[in-house]
Amino acid sequence: MVEVGKGEVLIRIIPLVVALLVIGFATNAAVYHGLNDAQSMDNAQLARQIVRGKGFTTEFLRPHAVAQLRDYAVSQSLQTGKPRDLFPSDQFPPGTPRTLPDTYNAPGYPYLLAAWFYIVRPEFEQTSASQTTTRIYSGDRWIPALNQLFLVLTAFLVFALGHRLFDSRVAWMSVVVFLSTNLAWDYTLTALSTTVLMFLVTAMLICTLEIFCVGEACAANEDRSFAPAWFWAITAGLLLAAASLTRLHLMVLLVPLFVLLLWMPRPSFLLVVAIILIVGGLVTPWFFHVNAVSGNPLGSNMPLMLYGVDDYTGNQIYCGTTIPSYERVFKDLIKKESTGFLWHFEHAWGLLGANPLILLFGASILHQFKRLRTRLFHWLLFACAFALVAANNLGSATPDNLDAWNVVVLLLPSMVVIGCAFFFILLDRMNLQVHLLNSLIVTATLLLTATPLVINLTTPSPSYSFPPYLPPVIKAYGQFAQTDEWITSDMPWATAWYADRASLWLPDSIADFENFHDNVCPTGILLLTPVTWSQPVANVTTGEYKDWFPLVVGAAVPSEFPLSVHVTPVLLSTYYSVWSDRPRWQTK
Repeated sequence: MVEVGKGEVLIRIIPLVVALLVIGFATNAAVYHGLNDAQSMDNAQLARQIVRGKGFTTEFLRPHAVAQLRDYAVSQSLQTGKPRDLFPSDQFPPGTPRTLPDTYNAPGYPYLLAAWFYIVRPEFEQTSASQTTTRIYSGDRWIPALNQLFLVLTAFLVFALGHRLFDSRVAWMSVVVFLSTNLAWDYTLTALSTTVLMFLVTAMLICTLEIFCVGEACAANEDRSFAPAWFWAITAGLLLAAASLTRLHLMVLLVPLFVLLLWMPRPSFLLVVAIILIVGGLVTPWFFHVNAVSGNPLGSNMPLMLYGVDDYTGNQIYCGTTIPSYERVFKDLIKKESTGFLWHFEHAWGLLGANPLILLFGASILHQFKRLRTRLFHWLLFACAFALVAANNLGSATPDNLDAWNVVVLLLPSMVVIGCAFFFILLDRMNLQVHLLNSLIVTATLLLTATPLVINLTTPSPSYSFPPYLPPVIKAYGQFAQTDEWITSDMPWATAWYADRASLWLPDSIADFENFHDNVCPTGILLLTPVTWSQPVANVTTGEYKDWFPLVVGAAVPSEFPLSVHVTPVLLSTYYSVWSDRPRWQTK
């Protein structure tokens, strides 16, 4: 017979571990067939560049970023006499890849992913034939394992938070609910930083809770030392700095922390200043680095504040080469914020994993918890959600559920704990005399939570994320471009990652393309894909890509266009269209 106490813990842990192994195996073997979003491939190719010793350089080239770097090189040349070219011949001899410093992404997750690649040693040079056989690119294969490791670490934090604020039954149910959320597992199958950030943000919130607890103890007993609060404050500052270096706009979390730490029992202004100095001291050098590279501390991120404003829609923010008029940011700021808050309110349940316990978290705003630390933590979560949404709206006011811009999901682990606690409060108030009924209600709730995950694991999925991503074909045609040429494509994140070539995002106009081709770096291959075909027809007839209409419909291209030879891959003629200056596929 298993003894009560330690044996009871084992009875709960062993099935949980078995379930984790089954879910992890099923997601990796049956659901995951490679990366399928732009930001994931962008992060992955950055990590590959770091592993190769090429620093924080990118093969995914946004026209706005290229134009910004070119203009800055020209201005620096006038001041210092340095070469005005982006690729001086003494630094970029023939055959050297024409990559550029990345000025768009924060460095945190790419460097973490690079460290992981260094450990697992994926075969980055895997051939198209090998990819066809294995059905997955070697670089893709090991990414979910890193994210799933952080998912499990976050589950430990969820248990600790549930136990610290409430009791063991809340802690255990919170862990099961969190690990049963389909969206949490979906994020592990990407190369997005979301899973890592869940861990960092949850750990930071727990450190903040411990500061509250020290303040409570000192307010109740003046003989208690406030020194432990400094340890937790330093740890919270380091965690928030790491999160901010992964997504820069997470620095906004300093605002709710500032308010709550001054509101707690035994407040300490110096404690708040210390956290701000730690975060600012660790993040500010990155802004200096980006400014030294591009002439702007925000790099190529500035246009994001204009995303979705009037004429700046679709990819124009990234694919245009002219600097937008930034006074429009302030003109339409209220419009973007109101649109963003309305979107997040309407889609909150989906953005937080369609988890039933999240609905209870939302309802818990009407409940006042007895313990002061719980009340403060409760309000801290709402304040953090408000701050994150407000900051996020400046860049993308309407994120999808599985999206790098979905930042409210970072609070999911902590919200689940409050939701589970409120669930048990309501259950206890029902005062059911039959213990079996309590157990049935808990079991039914857990089954309801896990239903989307079960459906996802048991639904057949295609071998590739096609359309648009077919890695062997992308690699085969992409590598017709020489190493010192660019690919120009409507999905450059994929050609950068799978074809391993510097890839320019298709500019808004043919004139911009020809300017880059003649004066910056020649394009060896132009690849059009389902990313373009799936867009509304107006996008290529009267929209941002109207200049490219002849190439999209297969009409005659302008006589001066440098890429006049055209081919469509066999059996994929309705999906891919390849252009070059000569029939390279005949001589490869």
